[in-house]
Amino acid sequence: MRIRQRWVRRLLTVFFCICAATSIYPLFWMLINSFKDTTEIMTGESFGLPKVWKLANYTDAIFERGIFRFFLNSVLITGCTLVLTVLASVLLSYALTRMRWKLSVKVSKAVTLGILLPSQIVIVPIFVMLRDMHLINNPLSLILTISAFNIATATIMCSSFLAGIPMEMEEAAVMDGAGLFGIVFRIMIPMIKPAIATMSVNIFINSWNEFIYALVLMNGDKYKTLPIALMNYSSGKYGTDYGGMFAAMVITSVVPVMLLIFFSNEVEKTFSAGAILK
Repeated sequence: MRIRQRWVRRLLTVFFCICAATSIYPLFWMLINSFKDTTEIMTGESFGLPKVWKLANYTDAIFERGIFRFFLNSVLITGCTLVLTVLASVLLSYALTRMRWKLSVKVSKAVTLGILLPSQIVIVPIFVMLRDMHLINNPLSLILTISAFNIATATIMCSSFLAGIPMEMEEAAVMDGAGLFGIVFRIMIPMIKPAIATMSVNIFINSWNEFIYALVLMNGDKYKTLPIALMNYSSGKYGTDYGGMFAAMVITSVVPVMLLIFFSNEVEKTFSAGAILK
C-alpha cells in the first residue's frame, strides 16, 4: 500500500510539473523573443536563446512608440472600471440576496440573462448611444461599457457568497445600531473578500485585454489602450515588427502577472469557501 501511494505521489508530482512548465514556458518564450531581431524570429530561431541580445526593442517601445502612455491609459481605464464594477456588483448582489422588494425577482432574471448577451452583437447601438451622448473618444465611454458587461458575472459570483452568510449577523449589527451601508461595508464586504478578490481579477483581465470596444470608441491616440498599441506593430511600412511587439507584450503582461501572483491565495480561498457554503 505504501509503495502504491509513493508511486501515486510521484506521478502526480510529474503531472503537475508538466502543467506548470506548459504554463510558464509561453511567458519565457515571449521574454526571449523580445530580445531578438524580427529576422531571427522569422527564420525559425524563435525557440532558442537570442544570438545577440537586442535591447533596442524595449527602447523603441518606450521612447519611440510611447508604450508608457498607452500603459497609463490602460491603468486609468482598468482601475476606474474595477472600482465601479465591484462597488455596483456588491450593492446589487446585497439587494438581491438580503433584501425583499417588488422587482427583485425580475432584476435577478435580468442579471442572469446579462451573462448570455455577447458584447459584440450590441456594439452598433452602444456606439450610436455614446455618440449621441458625446462620449466617443472619452475614457468614460469605455469604463461604462466594460463595467456594464462585467456586472452580471460579478453580481452572481458575489450573490452566491452573500446567500451563505447567516441572517443573524445582520440582526446583531442592527441591534448594535449599524445602518444599511454600515452593514454592507463593515460586515458583509470583509466576509466575502475572497469572492471580491476573484471577481476583481476577472474584471481586471477583461478590462485590460479589451480590444473591440477600445478600437471603436477611442478614435484618437490620446486615450488609446495597450491592445491598440500592440496592433500598431503589425501596421508598419515594412511589415510586422515581431521583436518590438514581443517587447511591448512583456511590458503589457507585467501587471496581470503580478496581480495573479499576489491574489492567487485569495482565488484559492474562493474555491474552498464555495465548497464549504455548498
